[in-house]
Amino acid sequence: MHKCTPLRILVCPDSFKGSLDAVDVADAMARGVRTACPGAQVRALPMADGGEGTARLITQTLGWAWRRTEVHGPRGDCVTAGWGVDTDGRRAVIDVASACGLDLVPSDQRDPWRLDSRGVGELMLAAMDAGAEELMIGLGGSGTVDGGAGMLAALGARFLDAQGNALSPTPAGLAALARVDLDGLDPRLDGTGIVVLNDVDNPLTGPQGAAAVFGPQKGLAEADIQAMDRHLARLAARLDAAGPLRCPADTPGAGAAGGLGFALACVLGGHSRMGAACLADLIDLDEAIASADLVITGEGQIDAQTARGKVVAEVITRATRLNVPVVAVAGRINATPAERAALGLTDARGLVDDTVGVEQAMAEPARGITERSRWLVETHLDRGRESACRPTLG
Repeated sequence: MHKCTPLRILVCPDSFKGSLDAVDVADAMARGVRTACPGAQVRALPMADGGEGTARLITQTLGWAWRRTEVHGPRGDCVTAGWGVDTDGRRAVIDVASACGLDLVPSDQRDPWRLDSRGVGELMLAAMDAGAEELMIGLGGSGTVDGGAGMLAALGARFLDAQGNALSPTPAGLAALARVDLDGLDPRLDGTGIVVLNDVDNPLTGPQGAAAVFGPQKGLAEADIQAMDRHLARLAARLDAAGPLRCPADTPGAGAAGGLGFALACVLGGHSRMGAACLADLIDLDEAIASADLVITGEGQIDAQTARGKVVAEVITRATRLNVPVVAVAGRINATPAERAALGLTDARGLVDDTVGVEQAMAEPARGITERSRWLVETHLDRGRESACRPTLG
């Protein structure tokens, strides 16, 4: 164990999906810091990138109230979804995953053709009923690929066939879609600000679109990707004819959450932001970094996607600007030392390495995070001593 002068260390990780939420990851990191340097001043600011858990994290961090509302789940059944509201009741935060998340659909029933996002619209209505004038909506973790049709239907849109008959807002139900009637949209939407918290920057359609990139993980058969892509393009065209659209369907982020990003931004006029950047501003991450000697961040995997709006990249960008070193713990690191250096990391350690396999790391993730955090702090201290003791030439 090292004796050390008091270090100010900030821990601000994302969740390790499938293992620990961001709060538990931050707790495990803090334990590792205190083991390596008992006198350290540790501050924990768990983070999120707009994915599942964002609403809860914002609510807890800012001291907002937590509400629960019964809504339709992606299969049409009833689910209880949580959302947060500030002390004035004017700002609300919602995770789409709580209403149409992949985890709400049993693995043997994941057929995006028959699932929809109407529960998201019902949560938006509940927040407006409570007096909210601004809605922050996190888009990660959805199980649907409906282009936001379900959400729009809950808000008052009507999807009609050539004879004027109402259609179900699922992709399968909209096979005969001829036109969309937006006249019934809740009028309160005109006076409600919508902030769309993206965790990806994909467009609605095309090879990087919602169907091609995210459809298979939601149960879409490879053979159906092109058909779903055509459906989303047709839906966008019908909405444009009814609208017109506020932005094109190839807008970055329109493909988030199976096209909910498209409906929220291009149809309802929401303002898109990368979730990690928005949350960092809300919790004043810059101030916390500026007060630290070392920052420890982390996420489930550090790889080529990390730089595309993920928490780790956002933390590094802000810390680099403030000249504070950043180290990271990840479940797995699929990046070379050169790639990690290019990202801006001083050091990084994965739970899975040459000595620890995936099953072992998943069995005790908190223990692994604590150990890796301890190692990173001890290494940082040793490097500091070496630098202080290195003789100068001249």
